Amino acid sequence: MNAINSIVSFLVGIYSFFTPNTQKINSGGQSNQTTDSIQLDSNIALGINSSEFKEIPTVVDKPLTQIAAQAQSLRLITGHTAATLPKGSFELAIQHRFGEFNTGAYNLYGLDNFNSMRIGVDYGLADRLTAGIGRSSFRKTYNAYFKWRFIGKAESKFNLTYLADMAIDGRPQYDWNLYPFFMSHRMFYTHQLIASWQPNKGLLLSVSPSLVHANLVSQHNYSNDMPVLSGYIRQQIIPKFSITAEASVIVNGITPVKPKKHPTLGFGFEYYTPKHVFQINLTNARSLNEAYFLTDEPSSTQLGDFCLGFNLIRRW
Repeated sequence: MNAINSIVSFLVGIYSFFTPNTQKINSGGQSNQTTDSIQLDSNIALGINSSEFKEIPTVVDKPLTQIAAQAQSLRLITGHTAATLPKGSFELAIQHRFGEFNTGAYNLYGLDNFNSMRIGVDYGLADRLTAGIGRSSFRKTYNAYFKWRFIGKAESKFNLTYLADMAIDGRPQYDWNLYPFFMSHRMFYTHQLIASWQPNKGLLLSVSPSLVHANLVSQHNYSNDMPVLSGYIRQQIIPKFSITAEASVIVNGITPVKPKKHPTLGFGFEYYTPKHVFQINLTNARSLNEAYFLTDEPSSTQLGDFCLGFNLIRRW
C-alpha cells in the first residue's frame, strides 16, 4: 500500500508540475477540477492522509542551541547529566585532562603534562534510553553504560534518570602484583539516580545518589559497595554560553568504605553551536570514569592541584 501511495503521489506531482493551477469553464458553465482537487480526490480514494506527505521536523534535526536545557549535553564536566539522546542520534565525545597547575611555568602550568583522556560514542536507542561505550587512558579502562530517563522529558522542569555503568580496568596482570588473579578483579559497577530540576529558564540543579561496587578493594575491611552523593549546577548566561559546577563526596557511616578526605570538584563553562558542545573546565579529578572519580581521593581542594581540561562533543 505504501508503494502504491508513493507512485500515485509521484504521478500527481508530475501532472501538477506541467498543468497550470487554474480553473477552466466548460461550455456547460461548469468548472473543471483543478490540480489541487485532483490530488485531494486521489488521496481520498486511496485512503491517504495528505499530512503524511509533509516533512515534520524532529528533535534530531534541531540545533543544540534550540534544544531545552534538560537535553543539551549528556555530560557536564566529568559526570553524567540527566539528559538522554533523541532516538536515532549519536554523539562522539573526546575528553582530555592536562597536568596540575602547581607544576609551574616550566610546564606551562600543566599544559605540557597529561593526566587522562577518554574517547566515547553514545547512541539514542529511544528518546528515553541512551547507551554508550568508551575507552580511557587512566588505568586503560573500557566502559559501557546505559541511561534511562523514566520521569520527565526534554521540556519538563523535572527529570529523573537511572544510569548503569560497567568499567573494566585494562592494565596488564603484572601491574596488579596479585596472586591468584581473576578477570573479575578488573570489574567496577556504578548505579546512579540523577534528579534534575529546572526552576527557571536559565538554571539547572541536580543531585545524584550513587552506588559504586568494586570487585576488588585495597583492604579486606573495606566494603566493596561505596555510597556516593554528587550534584551539578548549570547557569545559562546567553543561549550559547553557560557556566557549570559539579561535586561529589563519599557518604560515610553506611558501610566501612575506603577514606576520601576531599570532595571531587569541578568548575567550567560550555559553549554551544548547532551540532557541537565545547566544554572547558578546572577539576581536581584525574579520571574520567564514574567508578574512579566518584571514589578516588583527589590530591586536595587547593587551586594548585586542579588541572585544566576540555570536552569536545559532536552530535549527529
